[in-house]
Amino acid sequence: SLFGHFLPSGRGDSRHNEVSMAAAPEQVGLVVMGALPLFMILMLVSGAMNTLLMKFMVVQHVPMGANLPADGFDHPYFQTLLMMVGEFLCLIAYYLTTKREDLDKAHDVPNHIFMVACSFDWTATTLVNMAYVFIAASVVQMTRGAIVIFTCLLSVVFLGRRQYAFHIVGVCLVALGITLVSLSTFINPAHAAKSTPTSSISSKMFGISLCVVAQVFQASMLVYEEKIMSQYTIPPLRVVGMEGLFGILFGLILLVGLNAFNIESTPAAIYQLQHSTPLLAAVIGSIFSIAIFNFSGVTVTQRASAVARSTIDVSRTILIWMAELAVGWNTFNSLQLAGFLTVAAGTMIYNRLIVIPALEPASEAKALAASLQKATSPAPVARKQEEGHSV
Repeated sequence: SLFGHFLPSGRGDSRHNEVSMAAAPEQVGLVVMGALPLFMILMLVSGAMNTLLMKFMVVQHVPMGANLPADGFDHPYFQTLLMMVGEFLCLIAYYLTTKREDLDKAHDVPNHIFMVACSFDWTATTLVNMAYVFIAASVVQMTRGAIVIFTCLLSVVFLGRRQYAFHIVGVCLVALGITLVSLSTFINPAHAAKSTPTSSISSKMFGISLCVVAQVFQASMLVYEEKIMSQYTIPPLRVVGMEGLFGILFGLILLVGLNAFNIESTPAAIYQLQHSTPLLAAVIGSIFSIAIFNFSGVTVTQRASAVARSTIDVSRTILIWMAELAVGWNTFNSLQLAGFLTVAAGTMIYNRLIVIPALEPASEAKALAASLQKATSPAPVARKQEEGHSV
C-alpha cells in the first residue's frame, strides 16, 4: 500500500522504501546514477496513478449481477487483496534481480515477522480503501499525513525515543494542517450544490476518520518494523514481496468468511470487472502501479537524499490534486491548499528537512550555529585561515 509521508526510520509513500533494514547492495548495483531521474519520475507517476485509479474504481457504476441495477465498485477488502498482488510482484522482481549466493543468505529470517507487519498493512489499506467512497482522493492523500503524529507517539511509548522541540512543532503543524483539510471538505459551495447521499457531512467525517484511524495501524507497522525487523538484514524488495505474499493468503481466507456473512461480495466484484472494460483496466493498472512504485521507490531511497524523497511525495500530492481538479472530482479550495501546505511544512520540520535553529537541541543548535557562521564567513578571512594566519 502507498502511504504518504517520509518518516525518520520509517518509509515513504512507497510503504517499504524507508525501511530501517539494511539495503541490499546487489540491488543497488543494478541501477547507475544516470538512471536515477527515471526512477524518480516512475515513483512520482506510479504513486499518483495508484491513488487516482483507486478513486476511479469507486466512482464506476456497473451492475453487480444479471438483471441488477448499476452500483458502485465498493469492495474495499477485495481491493486490498488486489494491492497485495501488486506488492507480491516485488517478490518476483527480488528473485529475478538478486544473485543466488545473496538469496541463500536471506533465508535465515523467520517468516512470522512478515505476518505481523502484514496484518497492520492489511487493516490500514482496507480502511483507506473504504474512505475513497466518501472523500476526494487528494483529501485521502493529505490526511495520510497523520502518520507523523502517531509515529511520534508510538516511538515514545515503544521505542523510548526522545522527542525534541522540532518534533513537537512538526506534529502540531501536521495536526493543524489535517484539521484545515478536513474543514475544507465541508466548506465547499461547489460540492454543496451537487450534494449526494455519499457527500453528507456525516459521511465525509466518516471517510476522514477512516483515513486517520488507518494511520494508527500504519504507524504501528513502522514502529514494529523498527523494533523487531531491524534486527535482521532484509532487502526492502523482499520485505514488500513477503508482506504481499502473506497479504494474499490472509486476504483469501478473510474473503471466504466475509462472503459467508454477506459483508463482502467477491462474485459481484468479479461480475463488475467482467462487464466493464474501464474498471478492469483500472484494476490491472493499480496492481502494476503498486509494483512499479515500490520497485522504483526502493532505488530512489537507496540512491537519493531525504530531500529528494520528500519532494517527490509532496509533488505526488499536488499531482493527485491537479488531476482531480481536471476531471471534476474536486474543486479548488483555498482552505484545502492551506491545509496541504501546513501538513507538508510540519512533515519536513519533523524530519529536519527544514531546520530551525531555535527548535534544535542545545548541543546541536550550537554546532549548527557554528557551521552557519563558518559558511557565511568572508572569503578573505577564510583564505587567511587556510594559510595559517590568525585573524
